[in-house]
Amino acid sequence: MATKTNDTAPLLGGDQSSNNYGSFPSKNGYTLSPSGLATIVSQSQLGAISAYDGISKLASQIGCTDLKSGLSLSSSATSTQREKYGSNALPLPPAPSLWMLLWAALEDPTMLMLLASAVVSLILGLGIERNFETGWIEGASIGVTVLLVVSVAALTDYAKASEFRDQQIKLEDGKHVTVVRGGKSSVSIHPRDLVVGDVVRLAVGDIAAADGVVIQGSDDMKMDESALTGETALIPKTAAEGGDREGGPGDDPFIVSGTNVIQGTGLMLVLAVGPNSIQGKILARIREQEEDDSDHSAETEEAKSAFSALRAFFTFGGSDSGATLMDKLDVLAVDIGKMGLIVAVGVFLIMLTQWLLKDFIVGGPCPELVDEDDCLSTLVCIWSAAPSGGGTCGRHFVAEDVSTILDYFIVAITILVVAVPEGLPLAVTLALAVSMKRMTEDANQVKHMDSCETMGSATTICSDKTGTLTENKMTVMSARYAGYQYDHVVGQGGQDNSLGAKMLSAFKTNAAKSRLLCESILLNVSPTSTVSLNPETGSTFYVGNPTDCALIKLTQQLDCDADSLRVAFKEGTSMLDWGVHSIPFSSQRKRMSWMIRRADGSVSLPYPGRYRMYSKGAPTQMLAACTSFVTDITAAGATSTKPLEARDRQVFMDMVATCQSKGLRALALAYRDFDDVPKGGWGGNGDLETNMTLITVVGIEDPLRPSVPGAIAECHKAGIDVRMCTGDALTTAVAIAKGCRILRVSDLGEGGQPKTGFAMTGAEFDDRVHLKDPSKPKTVRRVFDPEINDAVDRLAEPFLLDEAGNKVLDQKVFDDLWPTLRVLARCQPEDKLALVRGMRKSRVFLDEARCAALFNDHGIRIFPDYQVVAVTGDGTNDAPALKSANVGFAMGIAGTETAKQAADIILLDDSFSSIVQAVMWGRNIFDSISKFIQFQLTVNVVAITLAVIGAFAFNDSPLSAVQMLWVNMIMDSLASLALATEPPTEELLDRMPYGRRRPIISVTMGANIIGHAIYQALILNWVLFAPSSLPLDPPVAFEPTQGSLHWSLFFNVFVMLQLFNEFNSRRLPTAQKLRTTWSEWNVFGGVSRNPYFVAIMIFTFCMQVFIMIYGGVAVNIIPGGLTKAQWLFSVAVGAGGLIWQVLINVIVVVFSPSDYEEEVGLTPTELEEAAYEETAASKWDQVRIGVRRGALYSEVFNTDIKTGIKISKLARCAATSEKSSRSFRHVFSRCINVKTHQ
Repeated sequence: MATKTNDTAPLLGGDQSSNNYGSFPSKNGYTLSPSGLATIVSQSQLGAISAYDGISKLASQIGCTDLKSGLSLSSSATSTQREKYGSNALPLPPAPSLWMLLWAALEDPTMLMLLASAVVSLILGLGIERNFETGWIEGASIGVTVLLVVSVAALTDYAKASEFRDQQIKLEDGKHVTVVRGGKSSVSIHPRDLVVGDVVRLAVGDIAAADGVVIQGSDDMKMDESALTGETALIPKTAAEGGDREGGPGDDPFIVSGTNVIQGTGLMLVLAVGPNSIQGKILARIREQEEDDSDHSAETEEAKSAFSALRAFFTFGGSDSGATLMDKLDVLAVDIGKMGLIVAVGVFLIMLTQWLLKDFIVGGPCPELVDEDDCLSTLVCIWSAAPSGGGTCGRHFVAEDVSTILDYFIVAITILVVAVPEGLPLAVTLALAVSMKRMTEDANQVKHMDSCETMGSATTICSDKTGTLTENKMTVMSARYAGYQYDHVVGQGGQDNSLGAKMLSAFKTNAAKSRLLCESILLNVSPTSTVSLNPETGSTFYVGNPTDCALIKLTQQLDCDADSLRVAFKEGTSMLDWGVHSIPFSSQRKRMSWMIRRADGSVSLPYPGRYRMYSKGAPTQMLAACTSFVTDITAAGATSTKPLEARDRQVFMDMVATCQSKGLRALALAYRDFDDVPKGGWGGNGDLETNMTLITVVGIEDPLRPSVPGAIAECHKAGIDVRMCTGDALTTAVAIAKGCRILRVSDLGEGGQPKTGFAMTGAEFDDRVHLKDPSKPKTVRRVFDPEINDAVDRLAEPFLLDEAGNKVLDQKVFDDLWPTLRVLARCQPEDKLALVRGMRKSRVFLDEARCAALFNDHGIRIFPDYQVVAVTGDGTNDAPALKSANVGFAMGIAGTETAKQAADIILLDDSFSSIVQAVMWGRNIFDSISKFIQFQLTVNVVAITLAVIGAFAFNDSPLSAVQMLWVNMIMDSLASLALATEPPTEELLDRMPYGRRRPIISVTMGANIIGHAIYQALILNWVLFAPSSLPLDPPVAFEPTQGSLHWSLFFNVFVMLQLFNEFNSRRLPTAQKLRTTWSEWNVFGGVSRNPYFVAIMIFTFCMQVFIMIYGGVAVNIIPGGLTKAQWLFSVAVGAGGLIWQVLINVIVVVFSPSDYEEEVGLTPTELEEAAYEETAASKWDQVRIGVRRGALYSEVFNTDIKTGIKISKLARCAATSEKSSRSFRHVFSRCINVKTHQ
């Protein structure tokens, strides 16, 4: 590693040479204290291992006396290690306190201005006017209301932070590591339970949970340390040697916490944990830096010119380059704030100007006074004597005028408070937080909050097969072994017809056949893979690799004891669980192998050589590496073999094809005998896995999850394409894709096979979509062989690489390929990565001709916007694709830690159905936020409009500062909680996704906002300017002042309008939904499913009643409140908004374009033809188009619209007759009877 050299200073100074357990061992300057051990790792001090005479003796010095057995299982032993060397628990970031959040909320400029206004109001009322009875009320009311608003915001933020912290703890609780303790080779514990001296198992995909040193590892073990060094090159790791050497210059046995195992397996001795590990120290430094940053202000940006700042301020909206919902909300919030500021400043200037003109320039009460004595007696007027005698009485500025200006300022600030959408981020946070919590119940553990919303826009899901579409409960269903074919038969009654039972029955007189098969399985699987039986239910429980578990289950059915068999091959000097060497599985070789010794102690085995290698892998690669196959095994154990000729290979390949056509995964097992250790050792010979003898080919079934076909059908209905990326053979992948309906009937051609381009291998995909570099010599690489329909290694032109060394994608070829691609078999991680990146860059939706051809030829409808791609992955190599996707899903059960780190959401049950739930939650988040925006913008438009009207008409706002703050709380904190917590429904999957270019305010939302703003403005202006005409007895007098009955009634009507409009905002129907279902017209539908909404509506109404009765002067309400009749009127006009919503819906249905027009993209003429030919367009479309065309004909023929519609129908009939060459008589008989108007 580039950062680890022997002359590097320790990350933390000092050394803990002793603690309560006495002094730590120290030798040749290497101290085994917590900080000393951390230094050994951070500085790669190989000399420390030599100083203590090898890794075994160093381990004994830190508490691990036997590396093979590990630490003791007793809790006292681990507690001692933890107290001595520290805990592996890294503290979570400190949670913000409630007081900190309160202070942060008070730092909002508008809140500070209101508080300052409250203080000034108190000073004027009590100090200057000395009105001790009522002078304090306005200032105190504003102060209390501001504190209430701030408290609600702080409490909400505190709850949000606590929720997020709980989510982080849950994510941490789901982690585990495997250690060797008490002689048990596989003990699963939480990473926080690791202690110094533990022996940890490392496998591909694991993330090191502590610092340590490799004590045993495969020859190809490599780590990704880019998280630490920033270098992408993989770092080889070698096991630490004994005490007789310092180690070579390239030897690096040290492993750092937070780094990933990319290749190989090994055992690691833990040396540093928690705050002493490199990861812990880096985290501590980051937090120190954050504290420093909070104490020192950041450098200010270069000042912009006044013109640039002004231009930026008056620039509204953003680009449509595929922005996320969060980006759109940021733009919307800024635009609303700008408009609010403009209106607030305008209202303040208007009121101030009118007051100055009236009282100081045009004249007020002073000009009416004619003599000096009267003028001076008013205290607000002054007598100015003229030089020629006489004089004039004029207005002068007094202390009370400060209160008037302050009132105007308070009104302006409160308008700004109402306009600024503080509730928007609150609504987003609430919607995301509630969704995250509830998504966990649906087996979706969310790591990144914004990924919830992104899933609502997903247009494509690239899914793995194993475990996601299938149950990941594999079972061996067929085997060709020793010259016989064995198949699983579905049991009848209580009869056991499993493959294992049939083979056990056949092997009764020949146990040697069972032994060879069991050895080839049990001695060549992952040590962490186990199969246990639940005696109560009779079901089996798999832990580890599912394929290994399926094979182990077969050996159990053959009555083979795995533990006793493995003990016979345990090597006394090896850290391996058995055998002398292992070669882990790799996606390049597509096989794994394990070497064992011929005999151990008293055990003598009938092997012709001293060593045997067992290997298993993909049949194509294994058959190519085999030269013979087992034909029979005698009872004495003698194995008969035969050369593997072309005819024999074809027999096995036919079996493989049969398995794949049934959706089974085929696997081949083989062996090779060695007389001695090969030259160069087991790890230095690349030809070990050749010249093997084939033992058997098995077919393994992974049953399709019952819920998957329905879930994929839901995706298709929701406008989401599903693509399968799997490492299985093409035939197997196609069979599974048919079963789960990824390949639909329309995607299949003759013989039930996929059409060209609908299914292909990763090799073909890779070869077609990437550019080649003909200027360079040919090289051996993976290419697609059409004869065998699979990948082979052969000479071919190398790929063209960019500056970063990545393959260059031919976007044009890719765009021709991906729209029809449904199955990608033999898929490697880089193929999945190319697919994800290419789709995200694709602009196929802009090619109308191409989209139309795809729809006409294959029934494929390309989403008319940027592709939003979700990807599932479980392996370490899937991490780049998971990162590159819009949303990455990692498997919670089968996924590696690396995949989980790279993902946005973890599928706790590894099921595809859970992804569909995530889509539903994502769409619900978008809709919840949109509902709140619709409600808030309606209130904003009405409140600002009335504030402007009040400023012009009355030089005052009809809503006082305290009243506006209450309205602000209704529409921000309370409304966001009510509308952002609506639960999702299945109806969310009945529409297409929302595109990235789609404006956040849709046509229907715009119609609702404008429609309700008009209704509310009409009602409120009626109350404001003509109160005496209201249907009330006694009539309400026109008295436009704060605290009057007139403006008290106005305030109550305003709040009732908002309360009932919250019910209207619960629905966001499209025009098509309104045309096709009556449920979308019912704004009360499903309201009982959201207890938050019901509780908040009741609370808000009760608070309004309390304010109107007891608010009095503090809230500028007439003492005693309103009468029953006035309350009934307020509620009635508020409920009138529900009826008004029906009228808005009718207008939307009649005049807005239908979803059919937008999706199909027909021209208006073509759409009209389609409507009259009764295609997908609904009756509503026909009515709307008929009215539109009828109006046109009525103008042309100067007749009424009813006759115009009839003429339109007759013209349509005539046009149809021309196309079909039918007689006019026949046409006329088909048409309606139209009276000709001469």
